[in-house]
Amino acid sequence: MREKILLAGASGALGLEVLKILHQQGKDVRALVHSADGSEKVSKFTQDIWRADASEGNEIIKDITKDVSIVISTLGKSVSLFTDRGKSFMENDFYANSNILDDAVKNGVKRFLYVSIKGAEKALEYEVAKSHKMFEDALEASGLDYTIIRPVGFFSGLNDLAIMAKRKVIPIVGEGKARTNSIHQKDLAKVVVGNLYEGPAIKEVGGPLVHTRREMADMIAEKIGGKVVPVPEKIAEWGMFLPEMVDDSLSSKLKYFKFVTTNDMIGEKNGEITFKEYLDNLDLEKDLP
Repeated sequence: MREKILLAGASGALGLEVLKILHQQGKDVRALVHSADGSEKVSKFTQDIWRADASEGNEIIKDITKDVSIVISTLGKSVSLFTDRGKSFMENDFYANSNILDDAVKNGVKRFLYVSIKGAEKALEYEVAKSHKMFEDALEASGLDYTIIRPVGFFSGLNDLAIMAKRKVIPIVGEGKARTNSIHQKDLAKVVVGNLYEGPAIKEVGGPLVHTRREMADMIAEKIGGKVVPVPEKIAEWGMFLPEMVDDSLSSKLKYFKFVTTNDMIGEKNGEITFKEYLDNLDLEKDLP
């Protein structure tokens, strides 16, 4: 029987890049997506598409892993301040992935790759990190062979600052001295597929270059315009630049945004695409609302 791979979150920024590589390699892929738009995106690369919200329970995705030997999950709630699917991080990151894991165990899946976040084990007071770490623990206890990939952050995850730059302000928390080597989703997808059959239990992944948050904000300003505005840490918690958004989901995102932008987030260097190259290729009308 031909090997089949389940890719959860297949229509997301990372998931779609993973799907493209697997398609190029001639892999047989089953894609889990959430929406009609997601189905359309992945239909170019696979016809085996399940459209469902995995957070709604095991019955919704019963036997989604039947005849599957490897699961890759890039599934989770966006941390963008400008997008929201309505459900919580606990529902989208923990419950949805747990339901897939339960099905994988039942159907004898051999290996499970999960894309988490760097710092998940160190920031449990934040819902974003806690929900990821809870699933990491569930995966470790499942008995399956697994690799947890913890990226320091995607370039596309920094689009929020680019969106704000279009509105003439680029806030940074504090002095922006914290460093990171965020990675392009195309380069991260190569890391994911590179660990398809074997890999370490945990792999912390970054891009090719390390920058301070201030340096990245300055690059955004140079590309798009806008003024870089340092925001005191206490004020950053209030979300003063987004006063129209005050729900619990945004509050969770703002708190985690403050954490990651005031702490060094550096992973093993991978890939070739730099942040400057990413910005140079942004379509300001198409890619940024």
